[in-house]
Amino acid sequence: MNILLPKTITSSMFGAGTNIPVVDTAVGEQAWVSGTNYVLKDRRVDGDYTYECVQPVSSAPQNTYAPSDVRSAGFWLKDEGAPTNRMAPFDKYLFTKARRAGNVTYVLNPGFVTGVAIYGIEGDKISLSAKAGPGGADLITPIVNRDLWQPAFGEWEYLFGDLQRGTYFTLKDLPIHPNLELTITVTRNNPTVEAAIGFISVGNWKRLLAPMSQQGGVLYGVEASTQDYSYQDDTPRKDGTYVEVQGRLATDINLSCLIDAAQAPAAKLLLDQILGKAVAMEVSELPKYSHLATVGKITGTVRSDTWPAASVGLQIKGNV
Repeated sequence: MNILLPKTITSSMFGAGTNIPVVDTAVGEQAWVSGTNYVLKDRRVDGDYTYECVQPVSSAPQNTYAPSDVRSAGFWLKDEGAPTNRMAPFDKYLFTKARRAGNVTYVLNPGFVTGVAIYGIEGDKISLSAKAGPGGADLITPIVNRDLWQPAFGEWEYLFGDLQRGTYFTLKDLPIHPNLELTITVTRNNPTVEAAIGFISVGNWKRLLAPMSQQGGVLYGVEASTQDYSYQDDTPRKDGTYVEVQGRLATDINLSCLIDAAQAPAAKLLLDQILGKAVAMEVSELPKYSHLATVGKITGTVRSDTWPAASVGLQIKGNV
C-alpha cells in the first residue's frame, strides 16, 4: 500500500525547460494589468488562477488592486475550476489539465523527494528523467521512456479490441539529492494533437507493509467504486423528457491493511499529515491491481489489534 505525501509546488520550482508559459495566451489567458479598468465578465489571470470580474472596475485606486487582493473582494471572483494552464496539474482536481499541442513538458526543482505520481494523462508516450541539478548527471538509468498503451486483457482484445491508453504513471525510490531536477514529458505521436496532464504530485512515498515483511499489507476485499456526478435536469419539461447534464467522474476506494504494531504511530501520523489533502495512492505496483489507484482525500482508523499487529482502515474519496 503506497501513499504519496506531497510537497507543495511553487512558481520558483519550475525550470527553464517547462513549455507552458506563466500566462498562456495560446489557450486564451490574459494577465491582469494594474491601472486598467474592467467590465463585468472580464476574466484575467492573477497568480496561479483565473478571476472573473463580478462588479465593474472603473477608477483608481480600485483598478490598482490585484484580483487576489482582499481589497478586491466583491469586484473579482476566483474561479476554483480554472487554474492557469501551467498550474492546472498542481491543484486538487484531475479534470483541470495542462494542455498543449504535441507535448506537455514540466521541469521541476522540488528539492528532496523520493517519487512522483502523474494522473489524468492524455498522450501516447511518457518520459521522465531525474538529474543532479540543471545539466547534471542522470540520477536514474535508464531514463523512463515508455508507451502509454495498456496491456490487452486477452487475445481478442489484442487483435480486435479497442486498446486503451494508460492514464496514470508512478515512480518510486528516486535518489535523494538537494538539487534534483525532474523532467516530465507527455507526448502525442501526432504533433498536432493535444497532449494533457491532469495531476502531478511529487513528494515522499509512504508504504504500509505487512508484519515481518516488505510486502504490502493490504487485505483482500479491497473495493473500488466508480462515481458519476452527472444528473438529469427535467425542471423546464412536463412531458417526462429530460436533459442529461454531464458531470465529473471519480473512483472511490475502501480497504484494510495489516501492519506491524510498532508501525501504528507512524500510520496515524501519516493520516494526520494528509488529512484534507488530495493525495495519490495505489494498493500495489502489480499490473493486476492497477485499477486500485486513485487521487483523493483519505480518512481512516488505526487500531491496535494484538501485541504484534495493528490494522488500518482507509476510505479514499476520489477527486474529479
